[in-house]
Amino acid sequence: MPIEKARTPLSTILKIVFALAFAAMGILGGILYAQLQDLPDIANLNEFKPSEATRIYDINGELISQLWLEQRTIVPLERIPQTLQNAVIAIEDQRFYQHWGIDPIGIIRAFLVNVSAGGVRQGASTLTEQLAKNLFLTRERTLSRRIREALLSVQIERNYSKKQILEMYFNEIYFGEGAYGAESAARTYFGKHVEDLTLPECAMLAGIPKSPTNFDPYKNPLDALKRRNTVLNAMVEANFISQSEATEAKNVPVELKKIEVQNAPYFVEYVRQQLESRYGTNAVYKGGLSVYTTLDMKLQEAAQVALAKGVERAEIVARKNRLTNIPVTQVIQGAMLVMDPHTGAIRAMIGGIDFRRSVFNRAIQAHRQPGSAFKPIIYAAAIENGYTMADVFLDSPVEYPDPVTGKPWRPTNFSEKFRGPTTLHTALMYSINVVTIKLLEKLGIQPVVSMARRLGITTPIKPNLTLGLGTSEVTLDEMVQAFSTFANQGVRVEPFGILTVKDASGHVLENDTPVAQEVLDPRVAYIMVNTMKDVIDQGTGRIIRRLGFTYPAAGKTGTTNDNVDTWFIGFTPDLTCGVWLGYDERQSLGKKQTGGEAAAPIWADFMKVAVAGKPVKDFEPPKGTESEFVHRKICLDSGMLASAKCLRTRDEIFRKETAPTKLCTLHGGGAGGVSGTDDTLGGTGGGQTGGDILEMEAQPVIKAAPTTAAAPAAGAPATAEEAAPESPQKTPTGDQEPYPDEGF
Repeated sequence: MPIEKARTPLSTILKIVFALAFAAMGILGGILYAQLQDLPDIANLNEFKPSEATRIYDINGELISQLWLEQRTIVPLERIPQTLQNAVIAIEDQRFYQHWGIDPIGIIRAFLVNVSAGGVRQGASTLTEQLAKNLFLTRERTLSRRIREALLSVQIERNYSKKQILEMYFNEIYFGEGAYGAESAARTYFGKHVEDLTLPECAMLAGIPKSPTNFDPYKNPLDALKRRNTVLNAMVEANFISQSEATEAKNVPVELKKIEVQNAPYFVEYVRQQLESRYGTNAVYKGGLSVYTTLDMKLQEAAQVALAKGVERAEIVARKNRLTNIPVTQVIQGAMLVMDPHTGAIRAMIGGIDFRRSVFNRAIQAHRQPGSAFKPIIYAAAIENGYTMADVFLDSPVEYPDPVTGKPWRPTNFSEKFRGPTTLHTALMYSINVVTIKLLEKLGIQPVVSMARRLGITTPIKPNLTLGLGTSEVTLDEMVQAFSTFANQGVRVEPFGILTVKDASGHVLENDTPVAQEVLDPRVAYIMVNTMKDVIDQGTGRIIRRLGFTYPAAGKTGTTNDNVDTWFIGFTPDLTCGVWLGYDERQSLGKKQTGGEAAAPIWADFMKVAVAGKPVKDFEPPKGTESEFVHRKICLDSGMLASAKCLRTRDEIFRKETAPTKLCTLHGGGAGGVSGTDDTLGGTGGGQTGGDILEMEAQPVIKAAPTTAAAPAAGAPATAEEAAPESPQKTPTGDQEPYPDEGF
């Protein structure tokens, strides 16, 4: 007889089930309680301030670049177009306005879709959960993180409105290409503000956050296009748009335009270093500063085009004349700095040909020999100390003993020719080395060092006669500052790049103003400007006129020994521009690669764009000093007042007290004084020719400089003058001095 099994009472089964359920609920409750104790405080969302990029603007309010760890520009929800809001809700969370942070219906729907598809095809995270994850959690795929995400989402929904949640979401979410938030994404992909996006553009952006790498339209355009169309279909399903609107949008081609390119990288880095030293790294990369600078992007772009063209020309010449000891991998570098001479505001800055390969800023960091570009500083010191541009020095061979080696140093001119009696005006205009050295010898080193320091040269200066050839190294920004002092009538201004800095709330943190100081007699500055105008009109920089630049300007070429460094520093009444070309490795650029041939054309190409459409403006004498200048026609052989028999003459400008009063005695003039000579600024001269270098009596005696004066440092290199690639288009006549073999 079979034995019956004892039956478990139903009540016992129910007790066990309830006990297990209670235990499970207890465990779950314990887990939830533990997670709740460790949740971040969402109260801080009232002051929602995610990392925000620092924006750098030019003088016209154009965005130059951004500094960021997360490239983000925060905007209110009112600026997010409803179309973009609808597109994101349609593809990410169609029940956004119905759920309370967690969407059970959405979870079930996603589960069914994924089961029928045999894989993960649809996610179940709400927008609120995505926001919670981005703000507070890591991206680890664990149950613990999912629980925390859900709990945070519920708390966020309880404390903030749907509008607030959307605004935080659209400013926080990552869209790829370094763009965080909808505004940065709109500018990164379409080059416009978020409020200006079209339906197809909104759909494309809405599709990116699911997988920023896979749906990046720059890297994966076909996948991005398919994803855009999927978003459009979802918008139809959610009744946000009609089928016809979706079809029309699908037929619109994708047009990408990245606006967040890094313009003016050397200038941006120059500004970044200053910002970081003043405000710290966090403020610069996360604080959302707005930095308004002095840069003019139109001038910056013109400078970039001109320099690129000039470097290309120089590379062609270099390849033709390349020496065997110059590796092909060495490239010609260049730098440009453009500055307002009245304020010091930097309008353009280029520190090299490729910032990605070399962040070394050759506009402000490179110390190079300026060659003849240094000569105006010497001549300014001479004028300040009583010399005039009509003073005559003997351009003839000279020899100085080297105090270390005892070997003779014989400076020479680029043309290896000597011209005899030469005015200082002519010597500067044609960059004559020997006359400059003799002037420096007679003037002394200290006045020149003092002048250089006052004009803004801070680098060490060699206290010997090679200073006359520009052997003491300088930086481009120092030279631009020095020449700007001439243009600014003796007032030196310090170069600066930042005008205003505001924090993320718009509060002004700083307003920078020009730092100016009068360091030079404005009358001396005006005489120097008039002389350097002739450098461009007739002298070593005359290629600038041949290239079609007709605006009033002044400047100076510079070329060092063996054409290693080439310069042109020049200015108009309102803009100073300095150009440098050379190898970082200090190799020769090759034949004919001089300041006039290589650097001056770059200056001309840039300046033609810079002054285009502007009224012609010439240099004016300093206000209140007009009566202190006189113009005199002088003999270029004697430096005295020209007589009717003088064949080579020039109209020269003088301070009254230094104007010549005697007629030329070389060509039959009398020995008496002259008064009432015509001039354009008024006044008459009464003093002797400043400097009295060539004593002009009845029988003139030419005095060469002594050979026992201060000598150069041992082994100091000589620097070159600028070689002329061709003679001027027409031979100077009248009061112009014909030196067709001199030039660039």
